[in-house]
Amino acid sequence: MNHSAKRTRRSLTVTVTVVGVLAALTACDSGDSRAATGVSASRSGTIVTESADDLGSIIIGWGEKHSDTEITTPKPEDITARCTGTGDNLVVDISAPHGWKIKASNPSQVLTVENTEQNLSGDIDTTNQFLEALHSIAWSNPDQVDIAATADAPADWNSSYGQGRVYLSLHVDCT
Repeated sequence: MNHSAKRTRRSLTVTVTVVGVLAALTACDSGDSRAATGVSASRSGTIVTESADDLGSIIIGWGEKHSDTEITTPKPEDITARCTGTGDNLVVDISAPHGWKIKASNPSQVLTVENTEQNLSGDIDTTNQFLEALHSIAWSNPDQVDIAATADAPADWNSSYGQGRVYLSLHVDCT
């Protein structure tokens, strides 16, 4: 076999191997994504808004009032949640009415929050500044996330109330 034929065969082998690896990674990633088995109100028992009436409700929003453009209380069947990975590698993508999208990644206390209808997006850090042991995002049950968070909205989210607050309270089961 001449030198040129060996180089062509080696190049073809490398190309086939790379394509095969990329196909396997793509299949693994897309096949691992699945619908959540359940979405419900947070199980933490924490009230995230100033209203005790909100306990036991799913809360997603920001601002001061209950409305479609501020604090919403969607029903579980109105929320779509997709789970990717398991355990310490779990990522949960949540879509809710009125343009809300939330991404949570285990074990982070930072959420990526977006509202497509209001053209808002940013990272929300829910880390407790005073007591590290308190977590607004609980990853303690395998393949589940419980969010009960109140945090400052990103500075570029313009609110008529001054510094706006983001309110999130829900539980997603990916088992």
